[in-house]
Amino acid sequence: MKQFCFAIALMSLLVLLCSSLEAQILTASRFGIGFNAGVQKIYCEEPSGFGFGMEGYARYKISPRFFTNLAFGYGELSDGTFLYDTRTYSTDLITLDIKGAVNLVTEGNYIPYTYLGLGVFHFTYHGVNEDILPGRFLGGYGDMSFIIGGGIETRINPNLALDMYADYRFTTGDDLNNKYVRAKDGYLNIRAGATYYLSSSPGRGKSAGVQLTDGSPIEEIGGEGTGESPDDELNALIEGLDSYDEAADANLAMEEYIRLKSRVDQLNDAIRQKELEIEELKSQLTIRREKIAELERNLRNRGGALASSLNADFSDFAASYEQALQNYYSREFDAAIYLFSMLLETSPTHRLVSNCQYWLGESYFGQGDYSMALDAFQKVLAYEQSFKKDDALLMMGRCYINLGDKQTALAMFDQLMNEYPDSEYYQKAQQYANGL
Repeated sequence: MKQFCFAIALMSLLVLLCSSLEAQILTASRFGIGFNAGVQKIYCEEPSGFGFGMEGYARYKISPRFFTNLAFGYGELSDGTFLYDTRTYSTDLITLDIKGAVNLVTEGNYIPYTYLGLGVFHFTYHGVNEDILPGRFLGGYGDMSFIIGGGIETRINPNLALDMYADYRFTTGDDLNNKYVRAKDGYLNIRAGATYYLSSSPGRGKSAGVQLTDGSPIEEIGGEGTGESPDDELNALIEGLDSYDEAADANLAMEEYIRLKSRVDQLNDAIRQKELEIEELKSQLTIRREKIAELERNLRNRGGALASSLNADFSDFAASYEQALQNYYSREFDAAIYLFSMLLETSPTHRLVSNCQYWLGESYFGQGDYSMALDAFQKVLAYEQSFKKDDALLMMGRCYINLGDKQTALAMFDQLMNEYPDSEYYQKAQQYANGL
């Protein structure tokens, strides 16, 4: 009884310590709930069989590397297997455990982990052998256990994961089977179940902080993901770097500093790129507006649009690019395909050539030619630098859906969410993935 009371007190202290640690690092963790079931087998002085066990648990991800589990469960130990073998006793367990776990890897859909833990349990012994009257109830007792084990988490989507694990529990007593020798009793747990995470990390914008949309030329340069300009986000990050010296944990502080510094470098590059694009577009804005007005008068039907495209002057990349976009938005896909293809052929080194490749795919997609669209979007990913890679991954997923290949479509959406967690298309990719 003293051991049981001591174990309860120690469990309470561990829960308080974990709660305090989690409160300090909420931004690096996620909360989940789950349920599992399986078998358990006692190891004592005599042969034993497998009994049924189950538990519900709460999980808290402290960081990508560490998480804690608090579990409450029920199980059975005996020298028979379930209800099918002849048995001389059974022991019912009610358990309360806390575990600290380490992920052996932090990326991918399969995450192996190992853990240590401490548990308390209440057990009731029922004997049916020659020394005890049939069905004799011997009373309930308390004990504690030390836990060591490991398992693997399989991520189905950002909110759902499957769990399989096994652990061994060293108890401090020797009476789980109502027999007393020098060796302490212990038992093996094998479980499988599922964990549902109550929150996820939605995307906040383009990973580079700048996205060229194809509406008004000046609007193409402004960031759209967070509602802030790159300069505003850069100032906020610099302030965060200046104040981060107050962090309590030196290791976490260094990881966060490196992440913020990397983001600052990305934003500096994005700002320089934006300034170059603005200067180029300012010099051409007046000419473009005049040409757009002229194209709107000429592009009345598909035949007229295509005839105009065939006479286009491809030495003026900007004008041809704008004309091709107008063809696309007017649903004159044949003309748009022709112009974008000619721009790719005549200006293969232009800074917006990957955009031409992307809009070529959009034009094929608009025609319903999903195989040609898929080929065009795949070529966007081959460019070393492109503002359209996450857009292309989203559209590739949509192409595979229309082609009936849902498994590959899901892989495209997962690749977008893993490689571009800050993309403005993160939530849309998540919606498509959850719908498959």
